[in-house]
Amino acid sequence: MNEKELQNKQLKIIDGQLLGCILYIISLIVSIIIIFNQRKNALNKEQFLTGEESQTIALANKIFILLLIILFLYLNYESYQLAKNTNQDTSALELQIVGSTLSIAVALIGLYVVATNFTNTNLQTAEIENPFA
Repeated sequence: MNEKELQNKQLKIIDGQLLGCILYIISLIVSIIIIFNQRKNALNKEQFLTGEESQTIALANKIFILLLIILFLYLNYESYQLAKNTNQDTSALELQIVGSTLSIAVALIGLYVVATNFTNTNLQTAEIENPFA
């Protein structure tokens, strides 16, 4: 792999990580909006989202988070391959891949919780409190 290819590969990974971080921030903002709506509900104040809207947004956000975690797993794998091909230490990257894989399991559980309660439009706080799972 020549110097230019190596640089392009590194930039692709870095740009992917930057995009993923920005998308996580968007997901976090969505979670904050849902939580704020739940707080208004708990205070018996007028909500700006219906229960069905909150549930739909929460479900979409959980799917979005799962896709983001898959993106980060892919980027970790690409980093691992790049390090391996350039004879660098890959032990930390291997751990990141394991961590990303575990995060997928956590995201699937979070998605399952929201999906199984989808018909119940009374969204529970526990279903939205962790925007990264």
